[in-house]
Amino acid sequence: MRLPIAVLFASLVLTALPAAAQTDLAASPYEGRAPVADQSDVARDSGLRNALAEVIERVSGPGSSANAAAIIAGAPQLVQRYAYDNGNGGLQLVASFDKTAVDRQLRAAGLPVWGISSAPAQNTDLVVSGLRGSADYARTLSALRAVPGVRRVAVLGADADHLSLAVDAEGGAARLVGALGNGPQFVRDPNAAPGTLGLRLVR
Repeated sequence: MRLPIAVLFASLVLTALPAAAQTDLAASPYEGRAPVADQSDVARDSGLRNALAEVIERVSGPGSSANAAAIIAGAPQLVQRYAYDNGNGGLQLVASFDKTAVDRQLRAAGLPVWGISSAPAQNTDLVVSGLRGSADYARTLSALRAVPGVRRVAVLGADADHLSLAVDAEGGAARLVGALGNGPQFVRDPNAAPGTLGLRLVR
């Protein structure tokens, strides 16, 4: 059954949120996470390199980290801040990197930077499942709008725990999968209808 009230709320919820709340709903595209064995300098530097590789995959496209070895090696010089998180089943390093410096090095290496020098925008039909309420609607929309290269997110409908969206993004579905489809907020939904990109909200 269609839920027009849910659709209306989903389309308006972000404009009703204060800016600080919107920022808290989704990590920066330039923030990466990596498991580490301990908090030693060796483990930290390895974790920073892995976290930066995750960021590069997100902002430059799937597979791009394979061509960015020199950039990844310099992760300790590009990090702005880092911390440790002992949740989610093990110790993880969470690092935020300098956007300007990362973008500059990617462009110098001839790699795309979504929203700056990348592919034309493509429209993608996206269905996000596993939503339980208004907070999940806000979380989903905010995460999509935080992805570099996403130009427009339009709510098409809501049905039970599914939210149907039309997303204009550079690189289309491949861009969205690379940025969001491998956790920690979303994973690919194997039950999505043919021709539709499906993501499931992770809890």
